[in-house]
Amino acid sequence: MILIIDNGSQYTHLIKRNCRELGQDAEMLYAKADYSIVEEMMKTGLGKIIISGGPKSVYEEAPNIGTKICEKVRDNEIRLPLLGICYGHQMIAHVFGGRVEKGSSAEYGFGEIEIDDGDVLFKDIPKKLKVWVSHYDQVVKVPEGFAALAHSDACAIEAMKHLERHIYGVQFHPEVWHTDHGGRILANFLECKS
Repeated sequence: MILIIDNGSQYTHLIKRNCRELGQDAEMLYAKADYSIVEEMMKTGLGKIIISGGPKSVYEEAPNIGTKICEKVRDNEIRLPLLGICYGHQMIAHVFGGRVEKGSSAEYGFGEIEIDDGDVLFKDIPKKLKVWVSHYDQVVKVPEGFAALAHSDACAIEAMKHLERHIYGVQFHPEVWHTDHGGRILANFLECKS
């Protein structure tokens, strides 16, 4: 079972659809849901967690279920693979001690990123790809224990990974058809083992 935390992104339902098309059962929980639901899901075989994008800033949004999950992953109380998309990426960076700031301008539409480290997330994917971006904030410093995986002209940290665990973040939206190889990126994450 894949748990998707919905932070209000217009694309969250596409994450669920992609997971199902890739043969994985997926459920969505709204970010304001009670954390006890996650605890119940953990008892019944939760496999991975994806935190969606959303319109808020990590500095403005009140802590929510995604924040609590990130804290528990950080503190090794949850040892499942975790992927943050856009706002979810920023949330992981923020909770783990990285730095998120407003970009010089908002980005919405197509962008091009360059992969610096293929690792697990970008396995069998070209070094340059067109992606769909929709954000204002961005990660400007990865947390300790993380490394950047990709960059663009507009954003130095388009993707990141934890150096020892399956914890990833991407600034762009792999769940939309506009992103080249987005399905493969999600499939690569779904293949991660706990």
